[in-house]
Amino acid sequence: MIRLKIFYTLFILLVMNWFVMAQDDNHVCSTTFPTLEWENEFQKLISDFVGKQSNREFSAMAYTIPVVFHIIHSGEAVGTYPNITHEQIMSQIDVLNQDFGGNAHNVADYPANAFVHWAANQALPEANKDNNGRVKIANFNIQFCLATKDALGQSLAEPGIDRINYHTKGWPDPTNFSTQMTFKNYLDNIVKPNSIWDVKKYLNVWITDKSTLLMNGGVSSVPPMSTLPGIPNTATDSTDGIWCYTKSIGSYALFPFGQYFSNNIDGRTLTHEVGHYLGLRHIWGDANCGNDFCGDTPPASAQNGGMPVYPHKAGSCSVPSNHPDGEMFMNFMDYTMGPGKYMFTTDQMIRAQTAMANSPFRNQLGNHDLCTAVSNLNEQKQTTTPIIYPNPASGDVYVNLSGQKLKRIDIYNQTGSFIQSFGTSVFSVEHLAQGIYFFLIHTDKVIFSAKFIKD
Repeated sequence: MIRLKIFYTLFILLVMNWFVMAQDDNHVCSTTFPTLEWENEFQKLISDFVGKQSNREFSAMAYTIPVVFHIIHSGEAVGTYPNITHEQIMSQIDVLNQDFGGNAHNVADYPANAFVHWAANQALPEANKDNNGRVKIANFNIQFCLATKDALGQSLAEPGIDRINYHTKGWPDPTNFSTQMTFKNYLDNIVKPNSIWDVKKYLNVWITDKSTLLMNGGVSSVPPMSTLPGIPNTATDSTDGIWCYTKSIGSYALFPFGQYFSNNIDGRTLTHEVGHYLGLRHIWGDANCGNDFCGDTPPASAQNGGMPVYPHKAGSCSVPSNHPDGEMFMNFMDYTMGPGKYMFTTDQMIRAQTAMANSPFRNQLGNHDLCTAVSNLNEQKQTTTPIIYPNPASGDVYVNLSGQKLKRIDIYNQTGSFIQSFGTSVFSVEHLAQGIYFFLIHTDKVIFSAKFIKD
């Protein structure tokens, strides 16, 4: 009997561990869309937007959206969870710009014959197809920057970051709320109204810790349309924006020193939620073979998780049929794990452009001189990499910056824990224990990461 109890306990723990891992590696979203009435009115705006173009192969308007991340913490030092670093936030901006620019880091995974039958059977316009006849991966022509000024117009010491100690504010601990409804009420009635910046100037993103009982990793408001009557679930100027679980923000691949749920985290939770913020629906239409109102996304029987292989679930929907190409699991508006997603489509781009042109909370974004040049962690590929020597070392270490100006050097251990910072290019590592470390070298141009071995 004791052995049976032990087995049962271990089984339950294993299932709970799998469940928690699944909900965070496979993005679960709490965003709900307004009624069909809202969609019908939005479709009129889409038709008007498209009709103003000379043909369907139009050039999307260019936008740069200023973003502020409200990092909710309880007094932890910067770099200690959940008070994550500026560099982790930067890696998230990098991912957004790749994904919405049609240049996702894993875009090469798109199969050579993907959805060619769907495109042909549906007689998709040429603008929706690439040169191989596949459904085209769209460039939204929408980019994102870390805001340089706060809500009062003052320069931010950390661009795009508003650090908020919930103890100082007198707010409850976000991990106290174990249901989706109570957590949403906490966000909408306490956190957002008391920290939001002008929704006509900024995309507000709140990031917090959460209860382990909560499945959702993100939730977004839907773009309100002033011409639409009685829209349910439309955000106000005190609630518009996005919430994400802190450990889903950023990219492990771009910034491996951050605080992530797993090494699979690559910023796609926020990509998905920004899709909702710009008017996109889940590709399965939140129903069995439902409608996402995009003609170039095949119908899907339900959300997908994990890492499917193309073709996936061919024939799962019949009206219209998605045979033989199956479901578009690699679309950012599915629940597939982040590394398995890499595309938006042209019709999704048109929805986003329509929202940006018409929503009163979207159509002024980028017009208030709140952006500077987008800082991209991948820029280090175009810049001479600093040289660390000797490496391995047991005493003094020298960093050759190749003419760049040093800001600081941060040292992390193998687990991603911050050790210390140096403000000079020559320093001693004699006090460090033997092992592998990572240097994060901040210069006036870019940020470099480098592996270092202490003898």
